[in-house]
Amino acid sequence: VDDDKNILTEYENHFVKQGFIVEVAHDGTEGLEKLCHDSEFDIALVNFKMPDMNGVDMIRQAYDTGVEADMIIWSEPEEYSKYDAVAAMKLGVNDWFEKSHIDKPKFFQRIKEVAEGVPLAEMAKMLSIIPKEELRC
Repeated sequence: VDDDKNILTEYENHFVKQGFIVEVAHDGTEGLEKLCHDSEFDIALVNFKMPDMNGVDMIRQAYDTGVEADMIIWSEPEEYSKYDAVAAMKLGVNDWFEKSHIDKPKFFQRIKEVAEGVPLAEMAKMLSIIPKEELRC
């Protein structure tokens, strides 16, 4: 979800080449409508500053309507305050990237990790601290 058509096209093309099924929206209202009407979304990449509503407000409304997609926000550094970032974290946003400082390989890897869920190595590490007796059904 981004109001910059060039960014939408660039990132849509990259994600499609990586095997993602991509749906784009040009503002928060359109993004919210798509998220609320299709429960198949695993992840939403949401711009913070858009003309109709900011990304945190869009995500809050999506979660309020039962959307379960993981959310990542991206923005330019001057577009948000620390209070916006705290509000996003309280909502459960998975990550926040600054567009002008994106390390694209790390960014795309993070998107892939969030879309796939908890990496197996991390899951094994978490399970290793649970006593084996408690893991039995």
